Amino acid sequence: MNLGLISLCIPVIVIILAMTTKRIITALVVGILAGGILLAGGNIINGCIYAVEHIVKSIASEESVYIIMFLFIFGAFGEIMALSGGISGFANLANKYVKTEKGALGAVWLVTIFTFIDCCFHGIAAGTIGKALIDKVKGSKEKLAFVLNVTSCLLIILIPFGTTYVGYIIGVINSSLNKAGLKISAYNLYLKSIPFNFYAIIMIFVSIGIIIFNLKFDSVVNRLSNIKDDEEYQGHEHNHEAHEQSEFGEKASPRPLNLILPLVLLITATFFFFWYTGKGKGHGFLGAIMNAEFEKSILISAVITIVITTIFYLFQKIPMKKIESSFLSGGNEMMPPIIVLVLSWGLSSIIEDLGFVKFITNNIGPQIPAMLIPVVIFLIGCAASYFMGSAWGTWALLMPIAIPLAVTSNSSLPLVIGAVLSGGSLGDNASPLGETAILSSTIAEVPLMKHVKTILPYSIASIIIAAILFVIATFII
Repeated sequence: MNLGLISLCIPVIVIILAMTTKRIITALVVGILAGGILLAGGNIINGCIYAVEHIVKSIASEESVYIIMFLFIFGAFGEIMALSGGISGFANLANKYVKTEKGALGAVWLVTIFTFIDCCFHGIAAGTIGKALIDKVKGSKEKLAFVLNVTSCLLIILIPFGTTYVGYIIGVINSSLNKAGLKISAYNLYLKSIPFNFYAIIMIFVSIGIIIFNLKFDSVVNRLSNIKDDEEYQGHEHNHEAHEQSEFGEKASPRPLNLILPLVLLITATFFFFWYTGKGKGHGFLGAIMNAEFEKSILISAVITIVITTIFYLFQKIPMKKIESSFLSGGNEMMPPIIVLVLSWGLSSIIEDLGFVKFITNNIGPQIPAMLIPVVIFLIGCAASYFMGSAWGTWALLMPIAIPLAVTSNSSLPLVIGAVLSGGSLGDNASPLGETAILSSTIAEVPLMKHVKTILPYSIASIIIAAILFVIATFII
């Protein structure tokens, strides 16, 4: 039996299963159990033991623990800030200055400066502010949903520090690098891949263009004016598996400082610890940052920020009981992506033992023209993420395949990683199963299917342009 060939089939089957069932966690569990049983030569009991051992082994490293804790802490941080009245305070402040639709939509972009730590937190915070402003100026709710969607996922994925995305992406890249036997900084590769997230970058420019120049947006909306929401997708609003929607609630007096101060502290602390853990390893401030202990720095910054923020809120007589409750509920909201990440680590570990990397290196890589690898990975990622509605799940499934392919074909690692991230981001943005699409349409009070079909023309155009850019990039890099 050629275990190398089977090792390739397992992630493919997992992707297909996830796309058809929309259950990424279930698909990963099936893949891990199947891989464990194959490693055990068909013995089911030993196969289950191997499966558990690989999961445990995958989270036993110091880097893995840092990433898991980081995700939990950041989920908690967003919920605590929502408790404080900072969102409503910022909305009241913005309401004094916004007089036009462009101003209302521009405010959503401005709020991103203070709400970028997580897509759901941004969606709730910026959506609450944007909805109030759009209603005031009698602007387009469809435009609000579009802008909110893009800034909740596609913009945040490009921000290389202080977000839940950073910890998750570094974890996926680092695991894939380890399985491929590469000792390269996952964070540095992520930084270098950002310019190649073509789909996200193009859609961001489209969003700005719609605000300023409309880009025929009103005519697209008018053609869809009779579309009603599809009840088939309503159940996904509160049970999305890859990154459960948080239910943020304002429970304190409006105070914009309660939103601004913690985020300024978080950004400052993050860069300080990047420098502190990297000093002496590179020349100057930039050299220190590029050689920092990123996972450790991000976690320490988050912990310090939460402690100081908690003390700041206590002085405002926000009860410790409510802060603790928000901390736990916010952290628990991050359990689905944490589970996806841990299971993807376990699957990567098992298929590595089955000979996945060796099979890719010796048999698959040499057969695929290097110029096609990034664009093929991007298009596969688009298809997988659209049908799963999950960026996080797509990244977890495709990254372990993409990196060995890139190494074998001598393709640019940043370009291929950018292709994975770019393809995966389509799901959250344009799929009717994507949490960002669901959240944005709900907050803006636009029917889900109308919102998705409004995005679709711009999304398809962006996919085509991005695919062309991936082909061109292979000749330049």
